[in-house]
Amino acid sequence: MLPAYKVATAIIPISKTNGATAVGEYIDRLGYDFIGIDVVASTANVVSNTLNVLAVAESDDTVVTNFAAVTGMDGGTGFTIATNAYTNTASQNLWSFRIDGRKRKRYLKVSASPQTTMVIAGIAHLHRGKEAPITASDANALNIVEG
Repeated sequence: MLPAYKVATAIIPISKTNGATAVGEYIDRLGYDFIGIDVVASTANVVSNTLNVLAVAESDDTVVTNFAAVTGMDGGTGFTIATNAYTNTASQNLWSFRIDGRKRKRYLKVSASPQTTMVIAGIAHLHRGKEAPITASDANALNIVEG
């Protein structure tokens, strides 16, 4: 059995136009101490077109209005969003967050907004859980394949 690890969808893959925001799914980190969130976007039409919004928010519940930006994880305020988006498929437009869940509220949510039409998606990796998921359903997956 592998360590207590679980994956959750952070942003269901979606195409967004200039200024439209891809608002992520609720990431329930209950029972997991560390979270990695990876956001990926399709190629841009020019290198200066990247994300103009990229942020992680948190809340103790799933009421949308209760979510607040996680200090330091709000692009433009807490960090500078990389502006050299790739325009070809040989490279990746990938942004990563590494979060100590012991200092965070139960639910996390990521938001991203492009400067040009891009497909955006995100995955959350939950680590150091109190117990490992036994079934695919527990792991938020269609299958668990171990090797």
